[in-house]
Amino acid sequence: MAAPGPVRPDRRPRPQPLLVGTLAAYLQRQDLDADLLRRYLQSPDPDRYITREAVQHLDGLTGAVPEDSPEPAWMAVGRHIARDGRFS
Repeated sequence: MAAPGPVRPDRRPRPQPLLVGTLAAYLQRQDLDADLLRRYLQSPDPDRYITREAVQHLDGLTGAVPEDSPEPAWMAVGRHIARDGRFS
């Protein structure tokens, strides 16, 4: 297997949009007025910054439960039951 080549500049992660989106998602969760959020972002469409990745990043930073579960609900329930030892 060949070693991966250098990362092309157009394939690098872009931290600034993620940072802006994470901050915007946080402010939106704090019930900041929509007009104030648009003014803060200097954009008529704040949702273009609040991507799925930004929300996941915010969830990871705050320890929140993700909005969209990465696994089926029944797996999460089973994992919680196993962890709590209710059937032991």
